[in-house]
Amino acid sequence: MRVALGSRNPVKVRALARALKRLGAPAPVASLAVPDAPRQPTSEAATEEGAAFRAWYARRHGGAEVGVGLEGGVDLATGWLTMYAAATDGARLFLGRGPSLPLPEAALAAVRAGEELGAYIRRRYGEEAAARGAVWVYSRGAMTREEALAGAAVLALGPLLR
Repeated sequence: MRVALGSRNPVKVRALARALKRLGAPAPVASLAVPDAPRQPTSEAATEEGAAFRAWYARRHGGAEVGVGLEGGVDLATGWLTMYAAATDGARLFLGRGPSLPLPEAALAAVRAGEELGAYIRRRYGEEAAARGAVWVYSRGAMTREEALAGAAVLALGPLLR
């Protein structure tokens, strides 16, 4: 099986590889940049749509049987960090939602002011925190961004691969 990911982000590539392995379907992952993909979705709907857009794009342009999109966003209406995965075989689209958590007001204010959450985490908590993600910071190190995205990918890919 050939799998394409709509992102070149190494955290997302590792998350997808981890998900495929957990599902007993390890496969090489081709990663590709997605033009016009949102940089920082600011609603849950935009985060879900971003994952689906990335999945469709990866399937169409990645020369793969399965396209996957992984997207994290900040829902400014609720104050929650959200994560979505989407997987498509070209005919069907499946979604998986990853862990979500409420963000502190300082992080929300930075995103409202136009700063990406990752940049805020880097500025406020340093490089290690930025590499592991906001989920790692606000879960007190109990979960990384990679693990959270892998969970969402398992939930999107599971129905597609059964």
